[in-house]
Amino acid sequence: MMKSFFLVKTPLQLLNAIEARHHYQLNKEDCILILMADRKSQIQLNNLSNDVKEWGLIVDLNTVPLFFSDPLQTEGLKFWNCSLFKRSFFYAMRLNRIRKKIGEANYIFIGHAQYIYMKHFTNIMSCNKVVCLDDGNATYLLAKERKAPDNISYELTFKNKIKLLLKEKIQKINTSEYDELEFFTIYNIGVSKKDSVVKNDFHYLRSNVSENKSTNEIYFIGSPISETRILSQDKYLTHLKRVVKYFKNHDIIYVSHRRESEINLKEVSKKLGVKIVKFDYPLEYQLSMIGPRPKIMASFISSALDSCSLIFGDTMKIISFKLDLKDSPVKDEIENIYEEYQLNKDTTVYVENDY
Repeated sequence: MMKSFFLVKTPLQLLNAIEARHHYQLNKEDCILILMADRKSQIQLNNLSNDVKEWGLIVDLNTVPLFFSDPLQTEGLKFWNCSLFKRSFFYAMRLNRIRKKIGEANYIFIGHAQYIYMKHFTNIMSCNKVVCLDDGNATYLLAKERKAPDNISYELTFKNKIKLLLKEKIQKINTSEYDELEFFTIYNIGVSKKDSVVKNDFHYLRSNVSENKSTNEIYFIGSPISETRILSQDKYLTHLKRVVKYFKNHDIIYVSHRRESEINLKEVSKKLGVKIVKFDYPLEYQLSMIGPRPKIMASFISSALDSCSLIFGDTMKIISFKLDLKDSPVKDEIENIYEEYQLNKDTTVYVENDY
């Protein structure tokens, strides 16, 4: 039986990979998970991948030997675990070795379709189908750009163009575009004629939700709003103060995003008086399988609002507080997210303007 590969970078991608394995009815022993995590995602990825026992083999790409040894047997090879070799610079070499050993695949599931190393792997490995997993708002953008390729919403800077050219020449990375993509997604998206959509309704996770106790505390899901320059940190704090006032009779737990800076988180805690928590697992898994589970979950923008709405349905009230984006450089993009919250009939995310 041909193997299927799942390439993931983030906790959300891994959660969607688990759903995909069950939806496509793939035998566990025929599935290979390849972790391509950065430092901030590594802990949650390791915790979830090791706990759920969903894979025939788990490969941390950073530890794949560059020479001689079996590329899929990484245990006990301490030499390749030194920090010098834990760099994405070596990803292409490692993926090439895996391709040489396996030859061809059944499915290749990719968590980030525009990530050059995932694109490289799908170009060098013969397979029956490439499936794109959800990666938040990136799913919308990718589907839109493949449907209208002349309407690309981003442009590489000159510096990044040079970096990409060097990687293509030195590392021999193949960045050719996908001929066909199948989107495994929770979103209602339109795709090009050569692409297809398979709906992810989180059936597997929903069917395995444990009976965890609930809490009356409000869980507010943090976002790297200032870190990604959607708004300044001062404006972010101003919006948060309005949210705290909105929930004035409730205790608020602020669930931090892994890409929020420690300095900014300390400022949130100090100025708003809220408790900051960091989960060991992706939010959806933490709430459904470990708990406790809030009766109300809120955020400004977060893919967790969509996914938790599908998983928990009417048992959890989900609120998106709309940001004032008047001076934001990505105003249109974020406004589209709020519009999708309101238009998506499969989810129940309430967009709050008056707070």
